[in-house]
Amino acid sequence: METSKEGNVAFLDRTSRATRGKRMTKLLDDEVEEDELFWNQEALKDEENDIEYEEEGEAVDVFDSDFDEDEPEPDEEGENEPDDRTRTKKRLTYPGRPPAKKKKKMKALTKSEKAHQENEEAPDPSTPSEHHDAHDDTEAERTIRKSTRTAVVVKQAEREAIRAALQATTKPIKRKKEGEEKKMTQEEMLLEAAQTEVMNLRNLERVLAREEEVKKKAIVHKAVYNGPQIRYISKNGSSYLEFVNGASFGSQISTTSTPYPQKAVCVVTGLPARYRDPKTRLPYATKEAFKIIRKRFAEESSRAREEKHMDELSQAISGQGFTSKRKRSIISNSRKTSYTPRVFARFRKFPADDSMSEDSE
Repeated sequence: METSKEGNVAFLDRTSRATRGKRMTKLLDDEVEEDELFWNQEALKDEENDIEYEEEGEAVDVFDSDFDEDEPEPDEEGENEPDDRTRTKKRLTYPGRPPAKKKKKMKALTKSEKAHQENEEAPDPSTPSEHHDAHDDTEAERTIRKSTRTAVVVKQAEREAIRAALQATTKPIKRKKEGEEKKMTQEEMLLEAAQTEVMNLRNLERVLAREEEVKKKAIVHKAVYNGPQIRYISKNGSSYLEFVNGASFGSQISTTSTPYPQKAVCVVTGLPARYRDPKTRLPYATKEAFKIIRKRFAEESSRAREEKHMDELSQAISGQGFTSKRKRSIISNSRKTSYTPRVFARFRKFPADDSMSEDSE
């Protein structure tokens, strides 16, 4: 019974509230007031009694007598003079912010200035019509803005109605209950178990293969030295040497002292040598000894050269001789010629005698 009552109450028509739309109208009125405050600022209005501005009627063009004559160039000082009139800057304020209070400045006015001010404050017959026109403009702007706001509200209400209609037309998703799931037979369960077993075995093989590859890469085979070793051990304030794997004291540590190198002695004088000849590699002590060494070297080299020539001559005579006939050698047309050592025997090079050159110096 209670459920039926609640359902009937949901479909009853409700009476409209007395405060319905009160906040919305208040917000709209606040916006209108802010717009009026912004657009009716003194900075945006034209000053009615502007002292600096004076309307001038269209004057008839009057030509002077010296119109045809050339005008002199104006002085630069007159152009650069600053303008005496100072224009007051007007600031714009944001909507919703109260206008700033103007500071009153007391000035001592002369009689002429007071009279001029009283004349300005006198009402003109043309001002009421201008005020009336400005009021009409503000009212027109207010009506336009109210109409635009109402159009926005209407569009928003239409969108909400379309959204509610779409939600009502869409079908609710039916969720399956826990007990409505299809139950598998014994055969289907066995078949699925066999398939999962095959897949698990394949995955296991892949994982094991990857682990073996990783282990092979991780293992680093270090080279182990198994040759003779000498170990240095320090224990209880004393040091020991241990020879392992065939290492012995005599083979690793030499017991015999190395002899000192003998000092070189001059070949000629027998004095301790201070220099060494780069050609003969013989040590010498003085300049005279060096000359003697070079002289002996030159004599030995010339004697060896003569003996070599005599050996070559004896071999040539004993071999073929001069009486035997020889065939003429055929000279080939090719540019390449064979050079024998006998042809250039006369042009051999001999080392210069250093001792003779030194004597000549």
